[in-house]
Amino acid sequence: MYNKPAGEIVARRDPDNRPLVFSKFPKPERGRWVTVGRLDINSEGLLLATTNGELANQLMHPSSELEREYAVRVLGEITEQMAQHLLAGIELEDGFASFERIDFSGGEGANKWYHVTVTQGRNRVVRRLMESQGLQVSRLQRIRYGPVRLPSWLKTGRCSELNEKEIKRLRQAFSCDAD
Repeated sequence: MYNKPAGEIVARRDPDNRPLVFSKFPKPERGRWVTVGRLDINSEGLLLATTNGELANQLMHPSSELEREYAVRVLGEITEQMAQHLLAGIELEDGFASFERIDFSGGEGANKWYHVTVTQGRNRVVRRLMESQGLQVSRLQRIRYGPVRLPSWLKTGRCSELNEKEIKRLRQAFSCDAD
């Protein structure tokens, strides 16, 4: 797992020479790293990586329906009516999308924090859902992917191997036999 900072690209190369997440990963014992999903340049938080491409595909496949939880700071406030729409689903340009959960997480003044959960791994889906309600996302951090939570001790820009318990829970989350 990697705690991605904002400003890094989830790619192997960048023509604009921006920082790449792969440059922060340790050299794998075999193969090459494959990320489980992506986070855009402005997003931060939990990024899983494996050298097993089949496992990565299983973790990302829509049929796995693994939850992804995000801490999101928005300019504005999610009203009850907005929450109903976001939970019921919104038609975006690439299809229907919704939050599974929305929980207020604090904030004073113009900015409010929420924890939102999605099962879809589509491009910028959290940002686009918020924007559909006229809300501007000012910070977005993935804090959970399936049963794996971003640990508070994992500093931004650092990697850590999943422990056996986390790997077991991840496999159980979708009955995976891959390693």
